[in-house]
Amino acid sequence: MEHSEPGRAPKPSGGPPLVSGPLPQAVSRLISEVQDVLALVLLPWERDLSTHPSPWSVRTGVRRHLAAAVHPDVLTDVLLVVEELVENAYQHTGSARRLRVDREGCAVRVEVTDGDPAEPVLHLAHPVGPHHHGVLLVHELCHEWGVRPATDGGPGKTVWGVLREHPEC
Repeated sequence: MEHSEPGRAPKPSGGPPLVSGPLPQAVSRLISEVQDVLALVLLPWERDLSTHPSPWSVRTGVRRHLAAAVHPDVLTDVLLVVEELVENAYQHTGSARRLRVDREGCAVRVEVTDGDPAEPVLHLAHPVGPHHHGVLLVHELCHEWGVRPATDGGPGKTVWGVLREHPEC
């Protein structure tokens, strides 16, 4: 590797600079980009639902969080599961508290916590009318799903679903 001017990025022998611009700005930009990628891939995304944010804003947040980290087809399914779980918590419990979306290896985990301990009911027969489709949709789209007691210190439950990014996952 050749030496370069102080404060400038080093150049590999015979090639372009490894980074462009003054070194401090290039390093700062690289750190920012790495933090963004880590936030997308490794860190969970959470949203307080107690203020009853609109389904559009919830979907937008999840989309921004996962867009660069999962296949578009998987993202579509994740957004459907998010919407159904959040809407179910809004409609059937009146006490939605938290949405959490996280990566688990090559899968995506969606969790919605609410203050009602009653478990959702899976209607496998064709539901009549516009209701009772949500849990069936979650059941069909998720590799696995379930309910556990809330672990955030409050009463209630967390309904969760795991979507695989590909069959070998």
